[in-house]
Amino acid sequence: MPLSASVSGGDKACDCFKASASSEAYFAHHKFFDFRNISSSSSSVSVSALSVPQPITNKAKDAAAPVTNSYFSSAEWTDTWSIQSWSTGSGPVFRTNSKNNMYFAQDSGTESSYLTMRTVRQNDYQSTSEFQTTSGKYQFLSLRMYARTRGSPGAVTAMFTYLEGPPVQEADLEIRTERPTNEVQYTNQPGYNGNDDSENPNATRVVAMASPWTDWQEHRYDWTPGLSEWYVNGEKVASITYQAPFDPTTLVFNVWGDGGVWSGKMASGGAAQMDIQWIDLAYNNTEQPADSSSCSRVCIADELLSS
Repeated sequence: MPLSASVSGGDKACDCFKASASSEAYFAHHKFFDFRNISSSSSSVSVSALSVPQPITNKAKDAAAPVTNSYFSSAEWTDTWSIQSWSTGSGPVFRTNSKNNMYFAQDSGTESSYLTMRTVRQNDYQSTSEFQTTSGKYQFLSLRMYARTRGSPGAVTAMFTYLEGPPVQEADLEIRTERPTNEVQYTNQPGYNGNDDSENPNATRVVAMASPWTDWQEHRYDWTPGLSEWYVNGEKVASITYQAPFDPTTLVFNVWGDGGVWSGKMASGGAAQMDIQWIDLAYNNTEQPADSSSCSRVCIADELLSS
């Protein structure tokens, strides 16, 4: 499949989209981001050569780092996504998002490439990575990635929706590298009770997957009115109605740590990463509302991905 921000978003053969043949939800729009052939792309984008950037050890220089590849400056990327460079001292360890931690790498011995998001523990701070949608008006969707997580304990890799609120509306897929390698946690935030700061069992599910998150896996989140559902390799593994998001939201991917209880403390010089081969997004958007009367030609995301 060629690199493209939109495999089917402009396809005249599709009026609407469904995540799978058995899904009941219909979506008006579809985008597909393929990072597997970035160095030999037939895209009109002039893509830089693949190289893994060395971590930056200075906090200020890390925060001000430029993008690592020309693709991140192209309309194919910036029309949908924005790489974050904000910093925060809210955790035990100061945290800085750096554009230097998002880059394309290549599997040894193959021509297949992937997007990498990295976090590195420096002496006086944690260098992290995050990107999110430029629009905050996604309302109901099926979002999936083909990804793996690797590296040192003390990191969190995540894919989620986010609206600051109040109330906060956030639906998370989170992998914690200090936890067992087959464990993933899903939460409709907030995941803790406000009165005693204990974990709210209605809001979260911890799932033992059939294979470790160090393997390539398809992770999928379906958000429909009143419901969050998560899938791994096409199998539904969690479903939560409690605190399901309801307002328009942004979509976020991040890899981080702050030395706190949730992420764990990464040893100095340690690093972890999430590698992503592709991202698939079928969605409704308040900027481009769905027209239910136009769903005469429906395309199935599962079938588009396998074609």
